[in-house]
Amino acid sequence: MKYRWCVIVILILHFSCLWGNAQAVLTTAAQVRDLTLEAADLGQSARIEGIVTYLDVPFGLMYLQDASGGIFVKLQPNPKLPPDLGAGSRVIVEGITDRGQFLPQLIGGVKQGLKIQLLGQQDFPEAKTVNGSQLTLPDLDSQWIEIRGVVRPPPAPHRGAAFALEAEGRTFFAYMPEKMAFRALPPTLLGVRVKVRAVAGSFVNERRQMVRRVLFVPTLDCITAEETRVTEDPFQRPVIAFDSLLRAHTPGTNERSKVRGTALMAIPNEGVFLREDGGGGLWVQTSQGVSGPAVQPGDRVEAVGWPEAADFRPDLRGALFRVVEHGPAPEPIVIQPSELLLGRHHADLVQVEASLIGLFEDPIGTRLLLNNGEVYFEARVPIDVARMPKPEWVRDARLRVTGVCENVPGESISSPQTSQTFFIRVNAVSDVIVLSSPPWWNGRRMLWVLGGTLGCTVLAACWAIALRRRVAVQTKVIESQVHRAGVQEERQRLARELHDSLEQEMTGVGLQLETALARIISEPAAAKQSVERARRLLHRAQRETRETIWDLRSSATDPSILPGLLQEVLGPLAEAVGADLEVSYSKNVPVGLPGSLLHHLVRIAHEAVANSTKHGHPKHIVVSLDYAADQIQLLVRDDGCGFEQNTAPGVRQGHFGLTGMNERAAKIAGKLIIKSVLGQGTEVSFSAPVQPLNGS
Repeated sequence: MKYRWCVIVILILHFSCLWGNAQAVLTTAAQVRDLTLEAADLGQSARIEGIVTYLDVPFGLMYLQDASGGIFVKLQPNPKLPPDLGAGSRVIVEGITDRGQFLPQLIGGVKQGLKIQLLGQQDFPEAKTVNGSQLTLPDLDSQWIEIRGVVRPPPAPHRGAAFALEAEGRTFFAYMPEKMAFRALPPTLLGVRVKVRAVAGSFVNERRQMVRRVLFVPTLDCITAEETRVTEDPFQRPVIAFDSLLRAHTPGTNERSKVRGTALMAIPNEGVFLREDGGGGLWVQTSQGVSGPAVQPGDRVEAVGWPEAADFRPDLRGALFRVVEHGPAPEPIVIQPSELLLGRHHADLVQVEASLIGLFEDPIGTRLLLNNGEVYFEARVPIDVARMPKPEWVRDARLRVTGVCENVPGESISSPQTSQTFFIRVNAVSDVIVLSSPPWWNGRRMLWVLGGTLGCTVLAACWAIALRRRVAVQTKVIESQVHRAGVQEERQRLARELHDSLEQEMTGVGLQLETALARIISEPAAAKQSVERARRLLHRAQRETRETIWDLRSSATDPSILPGLLQEVLGPLAEAVGADLEVSYSKNVPVGLPGSLLHHLVRIAHEAVANSTKHGHPKHIVVSLDYAADQIQLLVRDDGCGFEQNTAPGVRQGHFGLTGMNERAAKIAGKLIIKSVLGQGTEVSFSAPVQPLNGS
């Protein structure tokens, strides 16, 4: 028991400590950096005074440094910041802690956002000097550091970086705030050893691991050259042919190189495509940005920069360029798209013909999806050239496209220059010419025709199904009418039989009785014979009348009369041999049943009881009726002597009873089963499907 109380006390103290830590206001960057992820997630309050070492509002980036270290401050969208806030501002930041993507950071709270109080401007704090190896340490994240290295132009995959810094064999990409001029780094710093003060930033993965160390440089003043700047004119260097760049045993090929060519296409703030006479095309990435000269197709251009390996031919990076002279627009190379897959015309001006198979817009412009034979490629129209596609750019139109070809490398190790595909960079709307409009009978209209044909087929099938159902309904109506006509004809037949037989029999009875009455005194023997004849005639008339009543009643459709009718028809048969007759039935009587079904059911029951009384000598006969949802069942069972079913007499012996019952059952799609064992009686079971008449 005492151990339990000890555990409770320890837990209370533990949570009290956690609560106390959660409520304490953090006042230094080191206190935030040292938090565990769990503690940072508690959203502890912090109020830290320090110097802003980097600020880029559009990207939500802000780094804060005090005497204990540096931390990242995440700016919410559209933050309320002091007007004069910038790199080098002394501020007081109030917010709450968060685990961050790499180290704990400060963010704005839910009830109260991030508060930044501007105290004034001052110099950047003293930076921690590191070398290339030390800069790769993860714990340097968010810290204000100083490092030395050589400035290089950033390679193609990192065009967002302002420059690359080579330090002790390692390359770090440096970024500057977006509000600064594009590519504001002076070209004279390229290739120069410099000292850089910056914030050590980190690109991380989803597992909170650093995958790249980068530098956030707040201002150009944080870059200081440590050697004499190049004073010679870089354009005094000798011209190197395009094909001599990065070739083995070529002096100075890895240094700054000068090339000369004809401008094919200029991309603002990025660079220019050049063509050398007989030497193909070359991409020159500029370091001058908006400060560079305006270049038009056909201008003779000189460029000085660092060659860099690329997929199909070297590029020139971080280049200075100037226009030497103006000239006519260059002529494109007319070529088949299949030849462009070889990569020999990468970065050159070409002209191809193809069919338009699709068109869509994206943030960078309009993309035309083209096809020529088995070759599929794109033509890309920049958004500032054509914001809306021309009406002539329609599917299946034949186009002539002029632009710079850029190959996309394949994945083959044995042939890395194999191009999977290519795209053509278009310079103007006039570079896309419609040669012919799409034919009227095209794939789209074919689909419309096929769709219309399919729709008509579906409608015809639906009409046929509806017609078949209508015919089925009419067929049932006709069958019902034929059935009613047959019933009427049967009733007329019974009327004729009553007239031709029963009436004649009764007339004969009357005559015989009159004769007997006249002779009863004078000729008693003759009178007796007349009475006997009258009795026989009367018995026959009674039998015929009963059969007629059966026929009339069986023409009815009310099944509720069946039990009484069976009792009336079958009772005299059982009574004649001294047997007891029991008629039973279920209570779920349907609304209406076909008259033919009732007629045949009574006849089968009559024949079964007649055979029982005639041959079985029973003492007890049971007749039961059972109504189900889709069938009616009759069961006749006696306790007579039974018979051998295999040796029972049939039609050849003049016995038609069993054959007649089977024929009646077949007429109404019924099923008749007879079971009999010598000395144990006989059982006749009859069932037939029913379709209620719904009271009609």
